[in-house]
Amino acid sequence: MAIAPEQSVIVVGAGPTGLALACELAAAGVSCTVLERRLAPSTQSRAMGLYSRTMEVLDLRGHADALVALGRPVGRMVPARGARVDFAELDTRFPCLNVIPQSRTEEVLQQRALDLGVTIERDAEVYGLTQDGSGVTLQVRTADGEWEESADFVVGCDGAHSAVRELAGIAFRGRTYDIAPILADVRLRKPPPDDVLVVSGGGGVMVSVPYGDGLYRIAVARRDRPWTREPVTLEELGEVLTRALGFDPGPYEPEWLARFKIHQRIADQYRTGRVLLAGDAAHLHSPLGGQGLNLGIQDAVNLGWKLAAEVQGWAPAGLLDSYETERRPQAERILAATDRATRLATASSPLVTSLRRAAMARALSHRRIRKAAGEAISGLRTGYARRGASGARLSVRAGQRVPDLTVPRAGGAPVRLYSLMRDGRFLLLDLGEDGRCAAVTEAWGSRVSPVRVGAPLPELPGVGALLVRPDGYAAWVDGTGDADGRERRMRSALHEWCGEEGPAPQPAVSEAGRAGAAAPGAAAAAEQAPSPVEQA
Repeated sequence: MAIAPEQSVIVVGAGPTGLALACELAAAGVSCTVLERRLAPSTQSRAMGLYSRTMEVLDLRGHADALVALGRPVGRMVPARGARVDFAELDTRFPCLNVIPQSRTEEVLQQRALDLGVTIERDAEVYGLTQDGSGVTLQVRTADGEWEESADFVVGCDGAHSAVRELAGIAFRGRTYDIAPILADVRLRKPPPDDVLVVSGGGGVMVSVPYGDGLYRIAVARRDRPWTREPVTLEELGEVLTRALGFDPGPYEPEWLARFKIHQRIADQYRTGRVLLAGDAAHLHSPLGGQGLNLGIQDAVNLGWKLAAEVQGWAPAGLLDSYETERRPQAERILAATDRATRLATASSPLVTSLRRAAMARALSHRRIRKAAGEAISGLRTGYARRGASGARLSVRAGQRVPDLTVPRAGGAPVRLYSLMRDGRFLLLDLGEDGRCAAVTEAWGSRVSPVRVGAPLPELPGVGALLVRPDGYAAWVDGTGDADGRERRMRSALHEWCGEEGPAPQPAVSEAGRAGAAAPGAAAAAEQAPSPVEQA
């Protein structure tokens, strides 16, 4: 079934990364279709933890509350005996690891995508790809036949064995570990504490995460257990858990038992022409720490607004390329950290294990270090290069995460900052008394949502104006002095981030997109969007 000729973006892969990207594009008004090889959504839990920053970027578009309702908050990680990381100490609306099966995350994002008018085609295998300066054509087949799909851009969110990546000729370099961990969702008669628990020693490592109601996600790896195709048995699982924990936890009623390989790979490039990659199609790493799903969703939220700007014709030069410039270093950092942690955790030397435990326990006994570790694990320390930064030393810097502040609007009720960003636009907070910066944004039409702040914000001392990117990071910040200069700098920042003045070109929208505009999800976003100059 071919899609409409005005189709703007095809996303290949209906996992969490692909669905999150489709939601971003649809919220920005870009027509989008998702192609998925699987006939039906996965019922396996697979990845199962959403950290604080991932929950925040999902909250920007109103996805988070449904995920909170379906998940279970876990407030602490024990990375070694005698060491702990308390997520409850974090300054965020989501101070925990939200434990939720990947299948439920996909359900939430798929329903939101459908509400926004996204078309999802299942049983659709991509087997060919060509592109030129005007678009991309995919060859697709199902049990009913073969056809071609065309779009302005294609994004491969189709996982480790990405067909899009291979067809685009992008190398995926790295290595495969010589260990083969066991993964299980299982009940335990004698469970460990209800924390994220990491136990290592004797050449092995075990991670347990509580789902609640007696069910645990267990991952266990040993250096002396190489890859085999033999199925995992409950007896084998019980034996390796007993070696790791020092007691028999009594596993029973397994919902899932599997062996898997650990890869460490990264694509040579995230973009070639009109083809882009995100999620596991772009990077793979050790699952120790549970970062893969989070990295992919944050890829999607970073890419979505930039790709929408490119499709709609208002993107300033280099904006779309900044997707790789910003996200690749994050992946490289995670690859390095998880590789180092995996090698240390599976070290066969008792001395190495003992020294590692002692050093970690000593470091994490300090609250400041413990909080910094929690922020790093939870993604709250993620930031980007200071593009368009002011020279002033301010409480928020360009490229830095902007927390979900309570904003006292001039003449209106206070509101959460993230609730002002449901529609995926830039947000300007004008803290000046005359509203001059808010007035400047009118020349950029619907690309910027200005809000006049009616009272000082304690979290932003010395800030006169703040331009927030659609993904919740500061694009530009300016101080309280020199109002004339601030207005001039404001115009420069808007040109740099939002393109030229004047109304943005409107993309063609398919019938599905028009239907989605009236759907509950889109209606809620429109309802919460502020007026051109928010003063109510």
